[in-house]
Parts: sequence; C-alpha cells; structure tokens
Amino acid sequence: MSEAGEVKTTDKTNKGSLVSKLKKILISIVILAISGVALYGAGWFQASSQFSSDDRKTQQELEQAKEKLNQVKEQLITERNRTYLMEARGDLYDTAVNLDERNFGTANTRLQEAAAALGKIDDVNGSVNIKKVKELQNAIAKKNLNVAVNLEKQRNTVLSYINVLNKLIPAEENLEISALEESSKQ
Repeated sequence: MSEAGEVKTTDKTNKGSLVSKLKKILISIVILAISGVALYGAGWFQASSQFSSDDRKTQQELEQAKEKLNQVKEQLITERNRTYLMEARGDLYDTAVNLDERNFGTANTRLQEAAAALGKIDDVNGSVNIKKVKELQNAIAKKNLNVAVNLEKQRNTVLSYINVLNKLIPAEENLEISALEESSKQ
C-alpha cells in the first residue's frame, strides 16, 4: 500500500506542479502580451508626435516657399514690365532715327510697335504708374507721322514721348537681381 500511496501522492504532486507550471506560462504570456501592447502604444505615440512635428516643420517650409514664390512672381512682373517699357523706348528711338532718314512708313510702324509694347504692361504689384503708361500709349497710338518738309515738330513730339517714358521706367538700382548678389558673394 505504501507504493500505491506514493504513486497517488506523486500523481497529485505532478498534477499540482503541472498546473503550477501551466499557470506560470499563462501568466508569462499575459505579461508579455500586456508589455507588447504597452511598448507598441508607446512607440506609436512617439512616432505620431514626431510626424506631427515633422508636419509642422514641413508646413512652415511650404509657407516659406509659397512666400518666396510670390516674391519671385512679383519680381518677374516688375522685370517684364520694365522690359516692355525698354522695348517701347527702343521703338521710339528707332522712330526718331527713321524720321531723320525720312522713312515715314517704318517710323509709323515703330511708333505702333511702341504703343503695342506699352499695351502689354500689366501692373499687378504697383511698380509702374499704369495711368500714365495708358495715357502715353493712347497718345502714341493716335499719332500718325506724315511726310513733311520740316520734321522738327514731329521729331520733338517723338522725343517728348521718350522723355515721358524715361520717367516711367523704374531705376535700375531699385531692381533686385538675386543671381548677381549670389555670384558676388562667392
């Protein structure tokens, strides 16, 4: 009987130790699962906060880029307007030369080209006195140079247009040319 008693005791001990081991394994699995979820949550929180700070930084960079783009667009419009004014001035000087050469047809063509160049000016940023430009454009467009013996009056009219136009052209020192500034820094 003692052997049977020992076997029963051993079986109970083995069953108790098996249940004990099973409980320990289950508890370990639950602790590992909870730890895994906690670590995942902490990582997710840290990553999301990093993305939001990266988003803010990217948003700021985007706003700065948009601001710089608007500045460049305004500068482009200013330069384009200045180019049209210079084109009109060149056409008016050509008109005066053509008058001196008594080439009235070409002089009239150059006069109309000057008016067309002034018509291309789009003053979005206030860099040019658009009212004066339009007045000058209308005066030039209405002018018709005729064959005449004395060209002084017509030449003086063309030169007066040039003088008015010269006052409308922005001074070069007011222009910002970033490429020149960058190359001089190097």
